[in-house]
Amino acid sequence: MSDPPNTQRPLTVVSTETRIHILLQEFHALYGLLTFRLTAMDRRLPAVAGTLGTMLGCTTAMPDPTRLAFLAGLPLALLWLVLTTVQHARSKEDHVRRIDEIERMVNRLTGEELLVFQSRHPNRARYPGGRTGFASVTAVLTVSLIMLAACVYSVQTPVALLTRDPFKTYAAYVSTCALLMLLAVVRLGRYRYLRPPHDGIPLFTLHRQDAT
Repeated sequence: MSDPPNTQRPLTVVSTETRIHILLQEFHALYGLLTFRLTAMDRRLPAVAGTLGTMLGCTTAMPDPTRLAFLAGLPLALLWLVLTTVQHARSKEDHVRRIDEIERMVNRLTGEELLVFQSRHPNRARYPGGRTGFASVTAVLTVSLIMLAACVYSVQTPVALLTRDPFKTYAAYVSTCALLMLLAVVRLGRYRYLRPPHDGIPLFTLHRQDAT
């Protein structure tokens, strides 16, 4: 005979071994994603920055219309480069903080300090995205600001491509891109990982299913 409507099955307690197993599965998956992000940043940043820098250095050899089009689009490309690097650093911060949580949870469940790398790291939570992530953002920001200044210089050298008023507009456009870059990095410096709240019963404590 089926259960009457609106009744619930008894609560099931998840064993300690099962909790640890699930946590370690997430632990390994997060480290795999973390490695992927670091590898992607290491490969992408030098290639993109090097390509843009080389093209900027070759602007004097371009025809005037091509040079103007390139100098108009380069600030947006640099802004995209900074924003995506910041996003990688934020994601890296989320990964590292969650790994820290898992280490502490496993240690608490086992009663021993078995996992300590992130939870006992001397620079824990000091740099959003870790030292490598924040250093990458700072390096990309510095190079991008230098290239933005070079854009303003190149648009008037060796032959001025813009008259006075259009040049002021271009300078304001470049300044806006630089300001957005700086704001993104400042926001990263204030970023903190917050695990979204769950509704219902705490994770790994109880499991409830409604009767069908």
